[in-house]
Amino acid sequence: MYRLDVVTPTGSVFSGDVYQTVITTADGEIGILENHMLLLTNITPGKLRIEKADGEVKEFAVTYGVLDVRGDKVIALVEEVFELDEINVDNEKQLLEEANQKLQNENLSEEEKEHYEKQRSRSQALLNLASAKV
Repeated sequence: MYRLDVVTPTGSVFSGDVYQTVITTADGEIGILENHMLLLTNITPGKLRIEKADGEVKEFAVTYGVLDVRGDKVIALVEEVFELDEINVDNEKQLLEEANQKLQNENLSEEEKEHYEKQRSRSQALLNLASAKV
């Protein structure tokens, strides 16, 4: 077992002893067990699956962030965390459509392009998780 803390800019979402964590990173989905090697990586939009020490499983949707694995302590700093059934599908569809429309504009700055690509990726991942939950 190890300690997992999931933190957003507004506060702690989860803190406790866990057996396993599975999360989506820039390199794909990874699983973390006790005594995992040191790791610092980017979190990308996707599912966070936590198997608590008592066997209970919790699943969340997360957006962008950083994962820090250090021995018996793991910290996930993420922009947003949602319960899977709390994803606002209509809002995410609207954000996805907006991002797709904006990305068709050839006059976007690199910064704007990056912003809308992240928005598109975030919304698409959340919509995929919401539809998988149904």
